[in-house]
Amino acid sequence: MKSILLTTAVSISLLGCSAEAVRNTDDSPLRVSGSLVYLERIAMPPETRAIVELKAFTPDGFGSIASMEETFDGRQIPIPFELEAASFTGSPAVFELKAGLELDGRIIRASEPVTVFPSSTPVDVGELLLRPFDVRDYGTAMDCGGTEVVFDTIGEHLVMQVGAEDFTLRRVPAASGVRYESTGDPSASLFNKGARADVTVRGETLPECTIDMTPTDPVHATGNEPPWIASIEGDQLTLITEYGATTRTAPVVNAHRGVSVTRYRAAGDELAVSLNIRSEVCNDSMTGMPHPYSASLASPQGVLHGCAGQPSDLLAKHAWKVTMLDGQAPLSEPSMTIQFLPEDGIVAGSSSCNRFNAPYTLTGERLELSNIAGTMMLCSEEIMAQEQEFKRVLSGIEGFDIDADGMLELRGSEGQLLARPTTTDD
Repeated sequence: MKSILLTTAVSISLLGCSAEAVRNTDDSPLRVSGSLVYLERIAMPPETRAIVELKAFTPDGFGSIASMEETFDGRQIPIPFELEAASFTGSPAVFELKAGLELDGRIIRASEPVTVFPSSTPVDVGELLLRPFDVRDYGTAMDCGGTEVVFDTIGEHLVMQVGAEDFTLRRVPAASGVRYESTGDPSASLFNKGARADVTVRGETLPECTIDMTPTDPVHATGNEPPWIASIEGDQLTLITEYGATTRTAPVVNAHRGVSVTRYRAAGDELAVSLNIRSEVCNDSMTGMPHPYSASLASPQGVLHGCAGQPSDLLAKHAWKVTMLDGQAPLSEPSMTIQFLPEDGIVAGSSSCNRFNAPYTLTGERLELSNIAGTMMLCSEEIMAQEQEFKRVLSGIEGFDIDADGMLELRGSEGQLLARPTTTDD
């Protein structure tokens, strides 16, 4: 993966209705306009600077192709902007716009990246919402010899987080690669060399940092209304639309692995899209089935939303301890525990007095357990009654969910139960 300032022409590929990609074949420049807004009713100091940057991602690398920095000078939101870049022909590309506010050398607000699909006419992206800046929202995560370093760039500015500390850096000239230093103080710096980087904090250089840009597992994301399926195998993205009638593919030209979001940019002769995979539970809009990730696909038709990952991964992620059984708190001891073992297709654990196991099936709409079996030990009447209630509820399970607190909810015709992830103290 290269990180270079693009000086050569790149092409514009759009997801259209035909099998051929739509290209900007004339000499028109790429014009992008919009405005910067934020929700809070506060006035920014006049020295606040608005930063807007347009990047191009191609098979040969990525870099800024147009940018602006403009001081507020007493003006307030909305702040209009307009960027113009040279016309593009040649290699396929994905274009992204990002904006931020800088005050006293620090980035204080930023927008999320917005994918731009150019045409021969000016593109109006509307309002870019600026939120309080957090480098972990869309920053790139690096491993520096066991130390996690997260960084994000807006224009010439870079914010780097090491541990609980944030450092604001600015780009400086470099013979090769891309170098950022804290203003007037080189004791904090980042020198980027493609998928590797050197980081210095307070004069101490960390072990060489590596940026993981390669998908570790196949990616499968789906959405409804309209239906779409996007999958990534190796470095190839495949998009299926129109109920399976249309299939397009494109190479992944850039994979950006962040703390909570992984962003894939794919561009080829048939297709140019951006796919965001965020680490948060997502419920399918038609079936309600939970998935471990939410997904958004930016295409010329707009931003399509859906889910990604396998529901079974949510079940198998933890062993679970029951905290509520059909609306009642269970006995503290002996506890009831549940563990899903997808390799064996069974769920097992403690039903209070005894151990239990049962085959389970998970479809796109339902979770079902069958033939619950267990050991035959005898305990007190109170414990045995709880065990029978537990098995009764399990026998009627029809579905599951993960709530905002990470609790597992199993529900069905015989009632429901709640369980939390187990800890080393359980």
